[in-house]
Amino acid sequence: MESYDMVHYGHSNQLRQARAMGDYLVVGVHTDAEISKHKGPPVFTQEERYKMVKAIKWVDEIVPGAPYVTTLETLDKYSCDFCVHGNDITLTVDGKDTYEEVKNAGRYRECKRTQGVSTTDLVGRMLLMTKAHHSNIDEDVDYQKHKDNFGKPGDTLTKLDFENDDGEMT
Repeated sequence: MESYDMVHYGHSNQLRQARAMGDYLVVGVHTDAEISKHKGPPVFTQEERYKMVKAIKWVDEIVPGAPYVTTLETLDKYSCDFCVHGNDITLTVDGKDTYEEVKNAGRYRECKRTQGVSTTDLVGRMLLMTKAHHSNIDEDVDYQKHKDNFGKPGDTLTKLDFENDDGEMT
């Protein structure tokens, strides 16, 4: 279960890892109201986020309006054996771990976050982008360090991340 606001390749990598842990990937996507309550207003609408996540090739099904706190009842309702999230803690507005119940039941797994990319980082980069900044982009060292954030060899992305379903490079 995730917000998936401003979907980027880190989200895609997370979903690739989650899909590799099982046979069928069901992805819960929160509503605008849930995200606003716990994190602040989303950039994209829930309908836009549903479409973006559904378009990722490792996603078999989405659950629109997934609850912010993941419960065993939710996992059972969608016939999910376990829940997967990145290795960062997600808290409710009152500071509770959103995955506590499924963790305690042994139905929680983690995947690695993709180094060098986050929604917060992307928002910061966009705020820095001005017309003057854009015209000097080739000289901008801070921007250049983000030019290729796919990490070092051995990180979680592989050549498979760039292949289509027929094994051709995309």
